[in-house]
Amino acid sequence: MRIAVLGGGPGGYSAAFEAARLGADVVLVERERLGGTCLNWGCIPTKTILRSAHIVADTRDAHEFGLNASVATVDVARLRARKEGVVDELVGQIESMAKRLKVEVIAGEGRLSSPSTIEVAVADGSSRTVEADAVILATGSLVFKLPSIDHELEGVWTSDNAVSLTEIPQSIVIIGGGVIGLEFACAYAAFGSKVIVVELMDQVLPGNDKRVARSMQTALAEKGVEFHIGDAVESVERRDGRMFSTLKSGGVLESDIVMSAVGRVPNSAGFGFEEAGIEFDRRAIKADEYFRTNIEGVYAIGDLIGGMMLAHVAEEEGVLAARNAVAALKGEEHLESLDYSAVPAAVYTFPEVGVVGSSRDGAKERGVDAIQAISKFAANGKALGEGESDGFVQLVAEKGTGLIVGCQIVGPHAVEIIQEVAVAKRWGITVGQLAETVHGHPTVGEVIKAAAIDAASKV
Repeated sequence: MRIAVLGGGPGGYSAAFEAARLGADVVLVERERLGGTCLNWGCIPTKTILRSAHIVADTRDAHEFGLNASVATVDVARLRARKEGVVDELVGQIESMAKRLKVEVIAGEGRLSSPSTIEVAVADGSSRTVEADAVILATGSLVFKLPSIDHELEGVWTSDNAVSLTEIPQSIVIIGGGVIGLEFACAYAAFGSKVIVVELMDQVLPGNDKRVARSMQTALAEKGVEFHIGDAVESVERRDGRMFSTLKSGGVLESDIVMSAVGRVPNSAGFGFEEAGIEFDRRAIKADEYFRTNIEGVYAIGDLIGGMMLAHVAEEEGVLAARNAVAALKGEEHLESLDYSAVPAAVYTFPEVGVVGSSRDGAKERGVDAIQAISKFAANGKALGEGESDGFVQLVAEKGTGLIVGCQIVGPHAVEIIQEVAVAKRWGITVGQLAETVHGHPTVGEVIKAAAIDAASKV
């Protein structure tokens, strides 16, 4: 039983490792370093940078904690070295895991030449033909580049340039007020840059609950970030070493750097997918709930299939696709799918955001009769002691059953404590049962319990 995986990001290596654990001979093809965008240019480098930004912000507010301290300044070279050290450590761990599980890793450019064959242009100049009983496609995503902007123009960045840490600009215009844009806005504002965010939609964090969006815009505005909501950058020019961004509304923004942070798109071109007859859904590969494409024995996962383009989603899809591929090869009928409604999402801003499921408005659109309960961190001892009492837990439950529909958290450690609600939603724990669960004191997690008590009284 031989399984080939094309792409070594979170989805790809998770698929490869799970297939190996299940007894398959596995070949993993990756043209860059293992870990994909998340580890090398996305999630991990960004969070490393944000940690440094948080320290700068803490020193700036030290007087509020009864401390005398100078505001920390950025040593770009050392910050870059720390970021690269963290990335190198994690890449090394993945490479070691591949060796332990006897997954053969081929460094090279792979192309699907048939439903069971990957042709590889190996990095050393040679070529390899990989034959497999099943193939899992996990080629990830690419930065989306606005067609109206010359991304080759000096001074125009994407998130890839930002995490390279060549400089901290004195001023930066960030196009896009989504997760990527707001996280970098937080970092650069903390580092002392003048930050301007331009968002086309009528709120930051498009698609999120309006209370969450308002809270985040207010929090970042208090940190000096300027917002242009419901507007767009129509053109960017460079004159005398400065960048000039012309807005649809007619204004012109001047800055050192313009960063495009308008999202990512499936990386599906140039791999032979179309020639092999695989069906597409626009730029994404079309896959069913079991990650099967229209070609028997070919599976697709992660950002390549669109949907929730998150590393942890890709990881779980990779594991399930591997299980399904092995099951199919063994003639077993049981296949596994993913409950996306219980997948948490996180925004590592200051304050943090954690969400799972849907808002009450989203529930209403689906015809679900839902109640909503809100508990604020301002009444929480741990949050007050840490000086992070802004924010709230908003818990949404189905009226009558008390089953959790969703939860939105803005506040300290939101990205960590949202996991509790995700578990509750996944396994059908009601708000009443959550309310009856003892929470440690003092912890910020008590705000979830307070929201659950309120919600239980309303269902």
